Amino acid sequence: MIRFFSLSLSALAALAMTAQGAHALDIVTAPDKHVFVNDANPGKGYYDVMIGTILLRNDEAEAATLKGLHIDVLGGEGEIISKSLPVSDVVAKTREFAGMTQQGLGVFLNSQVLNEGGPSAVFGDETRFAGSPQLGSGDMLIATAQYFAADFAPRAIAITAVYEDGAGRINSVRHDLAVKRREQKIDYIAPLDGAWLMRAFPNLFSHHRFIPSNEFALDFFKTGPDGALDRGERLSGDDDYGYGEPVRAVADGEVVFVISGETQNADALTRREGENVSDAQARITQYQFSRFIEDIRSAAAGNLVVIKHEQDGQTEYSSYGHLASGSVKVKTGDRVRQGDVIASVGNTGDSTLTHLHFQLNAGPDPFFSQSLPVTFSNARPAYIGQDPGLFMQFE
Repeated sequence: MIRFFSLSLSALAALAMTAQGAHALDIVTAPDKHVFVNDANPGKGYYDVMIGTILLRNDEAEAATLKGLHIDVLGGEGEIISKSLPVSDVVAKTREFAGMTQQGLGVFLNSQVLNEGGPSAVFGDETRFAGSPQLGSGDMLIATAQYFAADFAPRAIAITAVYEDGAGRINSVRHDLAVKRREQKIDYIAPLDGAWLMRAFPNLFSHHRFIPSNEFALDFFKTGPDGALDRGERLSGDDDYGYGEPVRAVADGEVVFVISGETQNADALTRREGENVSDAQARITQYQFSRFIEDIRSAAAGNLVVIKHEQDGQTEYSSYGHLASGSVKVKTGDRVRQGDVIASVGNTGDSTLTHLHFQLNAGPDPFFSQSLPVTFSNARPAYIGQDPGLFMQFE
């Protein structure tokens, strides 16, 4: 996957002068140290990997102009996949985040960089959005959701930015990112009993995959006898299959964060009689954005429980979201055992249909820490040999 500019990145790199001392451009990624490889088709030798966010910042007094951004995904036996990002795409993505921030939705960028303080906290200095390829001192550009699929197991990623300095010289700076296979030391069981439809698992259909804090999050839905997810009425959560089912702690641990007082405004999230689809979508989106501005945690997760797990030197945090109103049975500081019922499945927060949102993170804040892949020791496919799929309704 290679796209060339009028002067290719390889040619620009050949022209680049060896910089003495610090580079004008600084590259930071989220996650910052490593990303996890995902078995795209288990057992068949296909893998994929996602770089959630790339930030480029000019930390020198003189201007620097981005000429190209190049990514190499490297295998252990010399394999390589290369991609060059058009500078215009990087500028467009930066402008998109700048517009969202001006609307009070900077929390989305902060989540994308895994730091509640945002890019300025990441770089440790005031940082501004660049409106063009030219970056003044303290200006930044942003690239997100860089996805790669390979028929080899990626081992490392090299990100190279080529830029022109104030004196007209071509320079390059490289950032190396490790690719790791998940080593899970803690035994986790599934947070639910029985058979559930698991959606939003790590693939490109998942809306989770593009956000570093919930890249490997899972959504669980219950289906009825006819495969439907609800009984027809949508203004009451208990009309949905799965509503009120017990949610269990996936491992022993300590409760470190709880939201328990959320209720769902079903009318605000449901298409009204006589309302066309586009108008309903616009109204619902505006309602959700207003809630995100107030408090991303309750707006997104609704009722939420976060549990800290420690074993063999490994510390991880499980999160359970959209829990039913009035169902949370634990409080901060409680110790729980694996399999304990902590709440019930519900439909609070950024949800329009009853389900359990589950994720595992490296840190205690599920909105600003790296997502971790998870394997449940008591899980098995409901139908052996069947590919994962989606339930569809045809009319």
